[in-house]
Amino acid sequence: MSKGTREAVADWLMVLASPLLLLSLFLTWSHQFSASLLSSYGAAAVLQGIPRDPNAWQVYSAADVLLAMVAAGLLGAALRGGRTARLVVALCVAVALAFTLHALSVPPTNGANLFDPALTAADHTANSPTAGAGETVAVIALAVGFGGLLLSFTAD
Repeated sequence: MSKGTREAVADWLMVLASPLLLLSLFLTWSHQFSASLLSSYGAAAVLQGIPRDPNAWQVYSAADVLLAMVAAGLLGAALRGGRTARLVVALCVAVALAFTLHALSVPPTNGANLFDPALTAADHTANSPTAGAGETVAVIALAVGFGGLLLSFTAD
């Protein structure tokens, strides 16, 4: 594969990853409440106003903005990024990928816990939040972007 072709493919991978990462922030990042918890306490006043399936903008206060900045960095690196800029973006993408993989394994919640005095200590109100599609799309976008960045270094 020629240097020009590698450069073009790398740029397109980064250009593709950027809006995909941004899109992931608007998808569900966490199913905060398990079906069993909702069937028992879904109408409880304490759960009113808490989004059941929040996106990244609803769950995070700063990480969502940083991920959007990484998306902008990928686009900038593809359009006009020199080697130093691409190295910085690659580092940011690696950190973002580690963060997103962690969010995928430990789905984010707002920390709401329920206490039911009718239950004994052995019978607590269990909740098992699950990851949403947002984390998966973000991991794919970051992997594609990172691949594009790595490929761009072979064209230097």
